[in-house]
Amino acid sequence: KQWYQRRVRGNDIYVGYSTGHVRHFLMSSCTSTSGRTKYQVRYLDEMIGSSKRMVSIIIVAPTIARIIGLAENHVFVGDMFSMVGAQSYGRSTPKSVTFMSVNESSSSYDLEIAVCLNRKKTVQLMLVTAERFIVKQEITNLQNVPQKVLWHGSVLVLAYDSYYSVYNLMSRTEMELFPYNPTTTSSLIKTLQEGEIYMNADGLGMIINETGDVCRPPIAWVNQPKFVCYSNPYIIGISQTAIQVYSLLDQQLKQKSGFNDACAVTHFAGNVYVVTEEQVYMLLPIPAEEQVERLLDSGHLDQAMQLADETLGALTRSTVKINKLKLLRQRAAHIYWERGQLEEAFSYFTKTQTPPTEVYMLYDTLTESSTAKISVAGLEAERQLLYHVMLLQFISKSGIRTEDLNTQEFKLVSLVEPTKTSSLLREKRPMDMKEIVTFLKKQTMHYQLGAYYATTGFICEAVSTWRSLEMGELADTSYPGLKCITQLLLEQNIQPVIMENIEWLISRDPVQALQLLTTTTAELNHDTVLKLLSHALHLTRYLEHLVYTKRSEVNRYHTHLAQQYLGTLLDPATPRNTALSTRVKLQKHLLSSDKYAVSLILNKIEKTVLKKEQAILYGKLQEHEKALTVLVYDVGDVESAEEYCREWPSGRQHLHLLLLKIYLSCKTDQQDTLLARAVDLLNSRLSVFNYSEVYKIIPRHWPISLIEPFIYKSLGAQAHNYRTTRIMKGLTELEWARVKSDRVVCTKRAVRLTTGTYCAFCFHPFSDSNCSVSTSGEVYHTQCINQIIS
Repeated sequence: KQWYQRRVRGNDIYVGYSTGHVRHFLMSSCTSTSGRTKYQVRYLDEMIGSSKRMVSIIIVAPTIARIIGLAENHVFVGDMFSMVGAQSYGRSTPKSVTFMSVNESSSSYDLEIAVCLNRKKTVQLMLVTAERFIVKQEITNLQNVPQKVLWHGSVLVLAYDSYYSVYNLMSRTEMELFPYNPTTTSSLIKTLQEGEIYMNADGLGMIINETGDVCRPPIAWVNQPKFVCYSNPYIIGISQTAIQVYSLLDQQLKQKSGFNDACAVTHFAGNVYVVTEEQVYMLLPIPAEEQVERLLDSGHLDQAMQLADETLGALTRSTVKINKLKLLRQRAAHIYWERGQLEEAFSYFTKTQTPPTEVYMLYDTLTESSTAKISVAGLEAERQLLYHVMLLQFISKSGIRTEDLNTQEFKLVSLVEPTKTSSLLREKRPMDMKEIVTFLKKQTMHYQLGAYYATTGFICEAVSTWRSLEMGELADTSYPGLKCITQLLLEQNIQPVIMENIEWLISRDPVQALQLLTTTTAELNHDTVLKLLSHALHLTRYLEHLVYTKRSEVNRYHTHLAQQYLGTLLDPATPRNTALSTRVKLQKHLLSSDKYAVSLILNKIEKTVLKKEQAILYGKLQEHEKALTVLVYDVGDVESAEEYCREWPSGRQHLHLLLLKIYLSCKTDQQDTLLARAVDLLNSRLSVFNYSEVYKIIPRHWPISLIEPFIYKSLGAQAHNYRTTRIMKGLTELEWARVKSDRVVCTKRAVRLTTGTYCAFCFHPFSDSNCSVSTSGEVYHTQCINQIIS
């Protein structure tokens, strides 16, 4: 007998024959002593579906325990286990059916099928329960009589005599797809996977989605198949003479085997079953992981990973499969990395969550125990940079922060972007110091080495490394110069380190050394620094810093500064503008400071032209008359003499009186000029006098009108002083009277001392009656009041 249809469910095989019989077989497997799997098939039972009618279609419905068959337009139903015909369906069974197919996208417990009716432009959508057929929907507005139908979700895919179309069940509209030649191509519709439907075309296999759009490139068959089945990700086509296996990933032929007279093919539980007129063959696909490994071994990485993602990637429930996929991806990542395809490599490193420690072990530029087959250090500079950049991005995205990874990340930043190492160091991440130091020395990154020393607190080592760069003992193009050393010393403000390096800094760059000395807050040994500063200008600047900025009270620094100013003024090589500015500074210093050795400076100035400075020094010695005489007669600058009187810190009345006497006692040819200045001095609002003394020395022959402003000023001042004195006296007497009144009130009040009375200051009891009482009533010991007052 010949069979024309079969159906597989688990270990159950149902075979339909040309005589109308359906036979039930049970397949079992066992492992032989050699380790190979053996299969055995045992006949169980059979039923007659339709007498002497060829069975063309068998549908197994395990949820309702039914098998449904089609034999020459006749539909029959039986129990899938007892193989007894189900009589309960009766009239509900469809008649004159030419084709039927299952809605494989249905989630219903019962079976959903689509049937084509003979010689009618009609397709019925039916629900098959355990007892009857139920028509859910009938489509009658089709373009032609369909030969085959496929129900998938909300659409029907129809095969007519020379073309295909798609019918939308929601909108009830039909759209023609593409034609085929019925003489050379048999119509074929098959569901591949969710949302994808296969159809035979002329020499091609077309794959569309539910909307009718082509969703994959067509498959160019070597031999047009009569039957197809799908085993992810392959589509198996059975022609009259061969079995062809194409991949849906790249639409390429993967395998072709000779096979004659096949009449059906199906796929179940990972196996492919091919039926001839006499036998059923079970084809065992090579496991997906083994296929992937073979592709990896042959170097087809892209195909291997595409196959792994398509097959193993969907098996999320199996922990074994997930781990296997992870290992395959990791292996592919390593191969990609060795080939230099870094984007693909790190993509799979990320997908497999490969630890960054395992990845950086591939780099011989980072570790001496590299596990890679290639040497990154031996690559060109551009390729090395790309390798390092990709690893740096991978470590950064991982978000893992361990001492080991921090160390490797710092190395990578040093190799990729050395300018960013400073910002990384400021984060103060824990790192392996020994490894960092060894790496930076090996890479001759001495400037970064010094920066690393500085951030870890090894200031002396940092300065020593940078000093070697400055002196040319080491080389590093990124070294910015001496300013990095002065900046580090200034930031740290460590007195021993500064003093240890200041002599060397002064010898290299006195200007930067002076900036450090005048900016640091560390307590330096100023005497040592002054000995090291050999240049007069730098020495003067540092002395100014000590005297004016740090407000030093040390006499020798004030004296030294005055001597520096004086030396600059007396040097013939000093430019005129410099001399003028220095003289202003000297005068200000002599006038404002009282810490310098006046006699020493005066001895150096007396025989010079610095008469104004000499006058200031006489003033410091309280020899104001000599000072004013020098200003009036030697300098000839009466304005400076008057300014001297106004700006001297104390005794301005006495100074103005002395100047007036000098003006009036002049016997030289300047007498008339000085007498006029004396009148102006008396009448000036800025002058301050002891008026009674002035009236004693004013010449009697001067008319009152000459000094009338002075007279009015003196009289007004005396009246003001008199009234002010009287007011202050009255207020004082009033306050004294108030205090006496309060004292009388307080002394009249009795104070009771008991053993429970304590002093409000020392909180001790009283041993006698001697006490003091505040206005608020608090009692104190007499000696405690004395302590409070003192």
